[in-house]
Amino acid sequence: MDKRIMSKIGEEVSRLGMGLMRLPTGEAGIDFEAAQAMIDRLIESGVTYFDTAYFYHNRESETFANKALLSRHKRDSFTIATKMPLNIVRDTGVTAQAFFDAQAKKLGADVIDFYLLHGLRGASIAESEQLGAFDVLRKMKKDGRLRYYGFSYHGTTEDFPKVLDSFDWDFCQIQLNYYDWAAGDAKPLYEAALARNVPIVVMEPVRGGGLANCNAEVTRVFKDANPGASVASWALRWCGTLPGVDVVLSGMSDMAQTEENINLFSPLKPLTDEEQSVIDKAMDAFRKLDLIPCTECNYCDKCPQGIAIPRLFKGRNDVVRFGSSFYLQEYKKTEPPEKQVSACVECGACEAICPQSIDIIKRIKGIYAAL
Repeated sequence: MDKRIMSKIGEEVSRLGMGLMRLPTGEAGIDFEAAQAMIDRLIESGVTYFDTAYFYHNRESETFANKALLSRHKRDSFTIATKMPLNIVRDTGVTAQAFFDAQAKKLGADVIDFYLLHGLRGASIAESEQLGAFDVLRKMKKDGRLRYYGFSYHGTTEDFPKVLDSFDWDFCQIQLNYYDWAAGDAKPLYEAALARNVPIVVMEPVRGGGLANCNAEVTRVFKDANPGASVASWALRWCGTLPGVDVVLSGMSDMAQTEENINLFSPLKPLTDEEQSVIDKAMDAFRKLDLIPCTECNYCDKCPQGIAIPRLFKGRNDVVRFGSSFYLQEYKKTEPPEKQVSACVECGACEAICPQSIDIIKRIKGIYAAL
């Protein structure tokens, strides 16, 4: 397994990180046995970076991390990362210190290795000060209860430098993939962090699976170049090739993905110039498609009307990627009338929290018309 020393903080980490956001599930939630087997295999392979958060898997991911990872493996064989959601601290009235304490207890961790403020935006700087989050980060690091502090980012390109300069961050976590590099704002975020020597952890390298399951034209570009390589492997290698990227997080959902990722990073083979040109050709094919840039992060799952927005967008994108309306029709058949797309009241709650800044209301109305 490839390892790297993170600039600025001098911590050795595995280039591949495990994101505990898309674990295998069953009727009762996380499929503990299958997910634990994946954790064990990753530890065995030399993966050391495991990332969770308060929200993941209906708030059960941290509990899973405790049972499957922290309670079963040598503490010096891995690092654990989790995140403080400022909106929960604000809305519940609990102090930032009490929230940190509760997360540490839930994880069963005397020390949290990487602790992030979750989903920072420009306005979050003042809010972090008001809620005492910055003070807690400083105090917990001084007291030895956290080792490194950082943030994950879901804001604008313009606000990112302000967030970087608002605190003496040890690292940052940004959405970075070849699609958002060419068609979004990934490149300026990456360059801003690199210019400030802030170590980079990558989230959404395969864009929520969107860069693993592509339409026929995009897939053909990759398969013509290398028939034996999966489409997803191109996206992961692209991220790992970038200078300054220390950890590439992958939200693995089964053992097959786990094994493939282990092989990709043991060791990682950087893209050649010729392979980079293949990525460019794939982007040319992508630009011809009108895809909704949803990563299925489920931040919008609190729609007041109960509309399953990510499921709806996935179905619509499958029509564009594959020409199949199966998932859209299943949505129409299985969702109750009060949760159909026609139930949208244009309240804007979803758009206010969407990390991708999608024009959700307009998109929903377009899908409604199509259905």
